Amino acid sequence: MTQPMIPSSRLLSMFGRMPFAGELFATAGAQVDIWTHNRSHPVNSFEWGVDTVISVRFNPREPNLLASSANDRSITLYDLRMASPMRKMIMMTKTNSICWNPMEPMNFTAANEDCNCYSYDARKLDEAKCIHKDHVSAVMDIDYSPTG
Repeated sequence: MTQPMIPSSRLLSMFGRMPFAGELFATAGAQVDIWTHNRSHPVNSFEWGVDTVISVRFNPREPNLLASSANDRSITLYDLRMASPMRKMIMMTKTNSICWNPMEPMNFTAANEDCNCYSYDARKLDEAKCIHKDHVSAVMDIDYSPTG
């Protein structure tokens, strides 16, 4: 007995679209590597003297921007059009995950070990736009609804 085929348009609506355009994807470890599916070596690599990078996310509206968090409590912003990382900030506690706001492309939220989530404007990293409190333990992951 064969399984009925699910149209690809329904799959996209069920699982969402890729968070970046084209054939690029990122991996994290000692550095952030940018890959295409048809090459065996990264097309670009970014390092900024960090410990292990634990989370990396592309901006869904600006496909050349991505953010990463590392074990050394840093959040780093990258622009694929530049040869080196753009900006870096050090948090008081480790950031477990980052998610870009799909409706406001320059805003992202960081899920932290201190039971809070912090929303930032990528153009002004000196202070959080909003602190989301009242979690009972470390926030391990975060994501936005596709509608923001």
